[in-house]
Amino acid sequence: MLALLVASIMVGEYVLPAGDVVRTLLGTGDPADRFVVLGLRAPRAVTALVVGFALGAAGAITQSVARNPLASPDILGVTAGATAAAVAAIVVAGTGAGVVGGFLVSAGLPIVAVTGGLLATALVCVLAWRGGIEGYRLVLVGLGVNAGASAITSWLLVRAELPDLNAALIWMTGSLNRASFAIVGPVAAVVVVTVVVSALSSRWLAVLRFDARVIVGLGVRRSSAQLLQIGLAVVLAAAATAAAGPIPFVAFVAPQIAWRALAAQGPPPLGAGLVGACVVLAADLGARSLPVDLPVGVVTSAVGAPFLLWLLLRESREVR
Repeated sequence: MLALLVASIMVGEYVLPAGDVVRTLLGTGDPADRFVVLGLRAPRAVTALVVGFALGAAGAITQSVARNPLASPDILGVTAGATAAAVAAIVVAGTGAGVVGGFLVSAGLPIVAVTGGLLATALVCVLAWRGGIEGYRLVLVGLGVNAGASAITSWLLVRAELPDLNAALIWMTGSLNRASFAIVGPVAAVVVVTVVVSALSSRWLAVLRFDARVIVGLGVRRSSAQLLQIGLAVVLAAAATAAAGPIPFVAFVAPQIAWRALAAQGPPPLGAGLVGACVVLAADLGARSLPVDLPVGVVTSAVGAPFLLWLLLRESREVR
């Protein structure tokens, strides 16, 4: 992860030597290097790291609670809800719809996106709740809410004026082009606090990987533990979406890679977060190295879609 962070800062209109980047990050670089590294390139690299870590950890928590490798914030409607809310903010604020438009402009996209992700997840939990949350029911309800939120987003895009449409489409691609320390700073604080809470409740997350009867036998309140862990995953995923837009498949792929690499009992949130950070940093580095500058979300989709197909085939063979 550190190597990818340095490499991401090195790449630009002209390539900086790795030694100069490390010296500048340690506070001993010359003024010109400090301007390029800290003022221009570090915000993007740090945003990629924080967003990737948040998505990876959120995916690990979601897959552990659902006991399903197909569960992720992308599929359960968190990202779609955050996207629909952000697009609504852009469209409604762009039309100047009185008090509502002014409120959305003043609140800003990050807060609106987090709110949308929380509302979508609350709806999924309400519809999937039957004395607790079962993995496949959570996935099926999440797919339905995801489809509904995507339909709302499409309807908003059809009604949008051309400038608002361009702004919404740029945000929806999952891009790091507007990264800044002003945006990633609050997001990083939220991620750190959430990860600490997740670490303190790691025993609950480990227990939730067992059958419901085993959970009750171990003296854990299953419903409370599930709601707490899902809440942590939603905050992580929504905060990442607020910082960089929807970056697909990272929350789905990173936990599975970490699970296999670390040979853990289940998807580990910390390991998945580190893998997610590496995935987003590598995807952004690859996107900027191509002749055409692509959003990082396009690269993660190109890598994640085949992985999803492979996992589906693998799961179907195990069921047989």
